[in-house]
Amino acid sequence: MTNEHADSLQLAWLADRFRAQATLGLHYRPDRFDRERFERLRRHAAELASLVDRRDVDVIEEHFKEDRGIHTPKAAAALHVDCADGSRLWRTFHLDPRTLLPEALSAAAYRLVAAEPGRPHALTDSHALGLPDPHSHLAIYRLTSSLSRIEIQGSWPAPDTAMQHRLTGVSPAAVPGPPVRGNGLPMSVSPVAAAICREVTALAAEGAAETADKYNIERFEHLKRLASNISINPVKYQRFAFSGDHEAAAATGAELAILDGDGGVLLIQRSDTGQWAMPGGACEVGESWSGTAAREAFEEIGVDIAPEKLRLVDVFDNRAISTERTTIPVIAVFSTRLRPEQVAVTPNHEVSSTAWVSAAELKELNLFPGHRTKAKAALES
Repeated sequence: MTNEHADSLQLAWLADRFRAQATLGLHYRPDRFDRERFERLRRHAAELASLVDRRDVDVIEEHFKEDRGIHTPKAAAALHVDCADGSRLWRTFHLDPRTLLPEALSAAAYRLVAAEPGRPHALTDSHALGLPDPHSHLAIYRLTSSLSRIEIQGSWPAPDTAMQHRLTGVSPAAVPGPPVRGNGLPMSVSPVAAAICREVTALAAEGAAETADKYNIERFEHLKRLASNISINPVKYQRFAFSGDHEAAAATGAELAILDGDGGVLLIQRSDTGQWAMPGGACEVGESWSGTAAREAFEEIGVDIAPEKLRLVDVFDNRAISTERTTIPVIAVFSTRLRPEQVAVTPNHEVSSTAWVSAAELKELNLFPGHRTKAKAALES
């Protein structure tokens, strides 16, 4: 990868993070002052994107205005298929927000004349694959088909998507895992990009000082850190043709089961509903699935665990295990083992209490929708 290509990817991803923060801020019904700030931020995101996007800035901004709901990395699946003739191939897709993940996997298995896949073989994301498109999280599944390669290609032609092209010819072992941490170093940007970032820094400083919303204070502080962590260099950018195959996909989140090794799991009692749950929340654009789980555990109960030390339990669709409506359907659940004496819990304002709970006690608690199934799976993994 050339420096020009790498710098262009980094800028595309930064613009996507600005876009995500603007969309989230507007989603949560801000007052008219914060609304104006988030609309300005959306414009700045479009200006930054226009340096690496073949479309005009006004076209990009109009496209960003179509954003609705929670803006997280989008849910996608990659199927590595062992064919009946000994060959192998990939089939990839983003998860339509109207389709449940188990249904999509069952349909894929039926189409491939294969047994339904179990838990994912691995996780990756569009950043690890070097794609400039808005951030997507991929769960990788392995299937064995009763069809030959030619039969599969006839019944399920390879989708003409960036994800499919990146994975074609690659073995599952060679698929890069998502980066779990940023290196913290300033991002090299051109003078034009730096000027846009300075506008975002000033906007964020203004918002953090003047907003009355505690969540927007956090959002503006986060923006300040993002926009100011740059260094100016004579960077040249290449322009990408963005695929747009992610736009309607389902949102993603992550949760963490902290296990004590004796059949217990650490749960939080949510201050908003009074229900018990594992720490977790929505993924942020630019963040790995495991990074979300680690961040949420630190923010909610003060437990600092490196993302690379977390073990994947499974990827769940909340809609398949609960009748409650959800804005974040696709959840990756991770686990780690810590003795209670190793865990110094310091709950934040979202948590009213914490407790170590056994599998038997799970049956009696008022749990947040879907968490009984997910906590049980973590304890049995």
